[in-house]
Amino acid sequence: MNGHHLEMPHAIGVIVPSSNRVVERVTRAILGERPYIDACFTRVPYAGHPPDGYDMTSFEQAARLLAQARPDVILWNATRGALIGFEPDRRLCAAIEGEAGIPCTTTALATVDLLRRRSLRRIGLVAQGDDEDGRRLKQTFAQEGIEIVVGHNFGIEDNFEAASVGPQEIETQVGRLAATAELDAVLIWSTNLAGHGLTSGLGERLGIPVLDSAALGILHALPFVTTARAPAMQPG
Repeated sequence: MNGHHLEMPHAIGVIVPSSNRVVERVTRAILGERPYIDACFTRVPYAGHPPDGYDMTSFEQAARLLAQARPDVILWNATRGALIGFEPDRRLCAAIEGEAGIPCTTTALATVDLLRRRSLRRIGLVAQGDDEDGRRLKQTFAQEGIEIVVGHNFGIEDNFEAASVGPQEIETQVGRLAATAELDAVLIWSTNLAGHGLTSGLGERLGIPVLDSAALGILHALPFVTTARAPAMQPG
């Protein structure tokens, strides 16, 4: 090739549920201060997974497509893994790594890792689903050593509708949970709830971390990116 060409930025490959409207926005916000990191997105169907796992055909196809963009890591940025017990996410990561030859993580696993590392054990959970989902999440998090002390469930069955919950309503429920019990943190638990813009200000006001699930996935993926500098122009 004649002339000069760019050294390509490193990248995070992101798999997004098909009905999600929030993850890409949050990713752009976080990577806006990191111009040396690209984000590459693909989608898998929200519905159609077995009750205790994933439709692996769609994930393997997503991994193959993302691999063509050569990201440093692949992230499944969704919270389903917590609802079905975390172990399916560990199997999913192993399968994607085997398919694409690229490290893989998920938002659910990233969250457990962060809560453990920061010794955040007593959690308030603002979640998308119904009360039965809330009970299930309490059980699965407990199996990972994390207590869901109190929660609010929006009762949303259509994942697309979660993106329409207003920031004021999310803020109200986070504040209510923080006032109800002594908590180490409050977790906004759906990557289609638009909570990222609230977390910093709410955390300062409430005096405890307020954590947004979509952001946790991206932040967990960043250390996999193998550079911390902007790419330089290279001679062709």
